[in-house]
Amino acid sequence: MKIAAWVIGIVAIATVAALAQGQPGNDLSDNPRPSRAFCRAAAAYDKATTTKPLPLRRHIELTHAMAETAPADTKADAVTVWKSYRKLAAGDRSVVDDPDVKAAVEHVNRRATQDCGWFKREGL
Repeated sequence: MKIAAWVIGIVAIATVAALAQGQPGNDLSDNPRPSRAFCRAAAAYDKATTTKPLPLRRHIELTHAMAETAPADTKADAVTVWKSYRKLAAGDRSVVDDPDVKAAVEHVNRRATQDCGWFKREGL
């Protein structure tokens, strides 16, 4: 299972990197604020993945919470992320380099970072 741990680490690092970087204009989103449940789930995932490597089952649990609470415009992508971790746990490595999965991760990350109030505008 060394390979699976390596893949999980790569996926987690990519996810955390996207969250940590944010996006240009984080404070300028026109989207409505997601539910508190989604923002809490996304923050829990961010915190868990930045403190230590997680077992795959924990990634599945945390992304499932995000998928369950995602706003309508993000729901399909959040479900894609959650199901991708489930597929990875079942040995399906095709999700690692899948551009649709990457786009889904980016959309969910962008929605959380831009619209959950993680970044506050300062200055101009």
